[in-house]
Amino acid sequence: MGETRLTTNSNVTGEKYGYFLGCVMPAKMPWAEKATFLVANKLGLNWDYMKETLCCVRPGVWKTLDPDTWLTMTGQNLALAEKQGVTLVDSCNGCWISHYEALEELKDEPEKMEMVKEHLRKANMDFQGTVKVKHFLQVLYEDVGIEKIKANITNPLTNVRVMRHVGCHGRKLGDDVLPRYFDEILKATGVQLVNTPYDSMCCGLLVYFSDPKIAIYRNVFKKFKFAQDLAVDGIVVICSGCYDQFDRGVKVLQEEGDPTGEITEFDIPVLHFSEILALAMGYKPEDFGMDVFRTVSPTKLISKIKEGK
Repeated sequence: MGETRLTTNSNVTGEKYGYFLGCVMPAKMPWAEKATFLVANKLGLNWDYMKETLCCVRPGVWKTLDPDTWLTMTGQNLALAEKQGVTLVDSCNGCWISHYEALEELKDEPEKMEMVKEHLRKANMDFQGTVKVKHFLQVLYEDVGIEKIKANITNPLTNVRVMRHVGCHGRKLGDDVLPRYFDEILKATGVQLVNTPYDSMCCGLLVYFSDPKIAIYRNVFKKFKFAQDLAVDGIVVICSGCYDQFDRGVKVLQEEGDPTGEITEFDIPVLHFSEILALAMGYKPEDFGMDVFRTVSPTKLISKIKEGK
């Protein structure tokens, strides 16, 4: 996606960050990947891809099936970050919860730490548990700080109205942490946050694995209906898994329609948090390919931003 894949080494926070892409973002959200790197570059973070990673081994699936395998495989990502000397950063809530919970469990339970170490030694890897795991929102709000973010907003999006969806795992630390960071940073970009009764509702991704119809019709479509009725310009997410679920919902609408007949057409784009930040920081949509490879194109939003209306 261009030269901004590797960012500045100005190291304003004193940390070296290894960004864990996960599975969905590089496959379905290349514009979000690029926007995230542009934002990190603008804020002067020492930011690069984490190298040689495995899947995050999402705990909502693997931890329930085989907790020791989940700990060992997730532990390998932690060990790799430790070896590379980076703070492991996730923006996907599913990836973050896996790395965060695994690290906490290994620190709290020495016998499990020894089990993971034993397995990793077979692969000539060492792990001491000194690595740090952070959500992208923590990096922005706690490390960079809201004032520095505001200082870099050169194109406030004051004419843009959005619904937001922080996701279930984003509430792991309580509503006053990641959800508050999410809202405060969005407000710093100038966008208008439109409240709905379903702001805390799950996207339905894990439900989808057992009952796709319930997950789409009960969870996703309720949010879509509110977005349509309120005529917002976009639905903003931070989690790649949530994006995947909403995108799946759009495709169901396009291919099968809404059996309730309530949603006849849906042209509201699902946006990544980093896109909003990048636009507010002065980057143009074409700088990160905002209008390509999407189920719902943000054409109307882009026009609205350019016209300033």
